[in-house]
Amino acid sequence: MHLILCDDDNVFLDKLETRIRGLCQKHGIAVEMERYDSSKKMLEGLKDLDTVPVFLIDIDMPEVNGFEVASFLKKWNRECCIGFVSNKDELVFQAFAYHPFFFIRKTHLDEELEPQLLELQKKMGVKVPKIELQTGRQTVEVALDTIWFVESEKNYLLFYREKDERGDAIRARMKIAEAEKELEPHGFVRTHKGYLVNINYVYRLRENEILLLNGKHVPVSRSYLNQVRMKIMGAVMG
Repeated sequence: MHLILCDDDNVFLDKLETRIRGLCQKHGIAVEMERYDSSKKMLEGLKDLDTVPVFLIDIDMPEVNGFEVASFLKKWNRECCIGFVSNKDELVFQAFAYHPFFFIRKTHLDEELEPQLLELQKKMGVKVPKIELQTGRQTVEVALDTIWFVESEKNYLLFYREKDERGDAIRARMKIAEAEKELEPHGFVRTHKGYLVNINYVYRLRENEILLLNGKHVPVSRSYLNQVRMKIMGAVMG
């Protein structure tokens, strides 16, 4: 596992690196680490994101803050894995707009770091889950991480990918309750009687809709609003 740590507090960087090395030794995880005490230095030092390292980034940093760093990294490589490590607990809801793998509170480092490292280890070795969809006489396999949201249309469901318009979506004969049961363990949430959304692509939650990273809007009904909030909060907090 390749980790890149970035925090302007060198004392905390020392602590974080020591904790990570100890936990990796405990669980037999091979790890290599780079550390930066400046977000600007880190961005200047990055040479290749094709290997998709894991970034552990402080949010409150001078020059370029953690949210700005995350935005830049996601534009460079959308698949890169980002974790925020911060002493500003109130930023957790703002953090989910940047699609982090986790949010660790510095004041709770000892109890929150270990489970997140174990989840990261699983993520690095797990194949992308897929769903089989019956489209007419054909059955197609679709990777779940390519599906942004699902819309109900009478007896069919439309599975939208990043750039799909209505006519491009995969149309499959399936009930939304069936899809919800299959997709919910993989980060999808019911936002409306006719919609499921992949929370990995949520940019902003509003009172009656979700704005996705690709600019599309998906409705959120009042009866599902709290469920959506809790699902997003759970994803960010890990």
